[in-house]
Amino acid sequence: MDDAGCCLLSVAWNIAPLTEGRPDSRRGAIRRSVESACRTAGLGAREWAARNGTGTEAEYRPFLQLADVAYEIATLLLLVEDFLVSDLEREHRRWAEIEELSGRFAELAEWTSNFLSLSGSALRL
Repeated sequence: MDDAGCCLLSVAWNIAPLTEGRPDSRRGAIRRSVESACRTAGLGAREWAARNGTGTEAEYRPFLQLADVAYEIATLLLLVEDFLVSDLEREHRRWAEIEELSGRFAELAEWTSNFLSLSGSALRL
């Protein structure tokens, strides 16, 4: 579980800042949400590991999945609106994928938050 926590903290740390054209853009909001959830889940997983040890695969796997989906979202956010030749169809495809991944990310964030809450972690997503 400690490794899963470190992985999430690494993703949160390495999410590249975006150049935002508009304040409060969807792109920026998703990035901030992913960064915050990864940081909180990572700290929670490390705290859990300090109290409970390694954990089982069923316990730490959702934390690793959260990190994986977060990394994929962060990568796609870098690709949206950042290309040499504007291609609206490609941008729509990327946004559709980001939105789909965001739904999965929300599910995993809720699962990890519930897990940490039930195990008595002081950290909340």
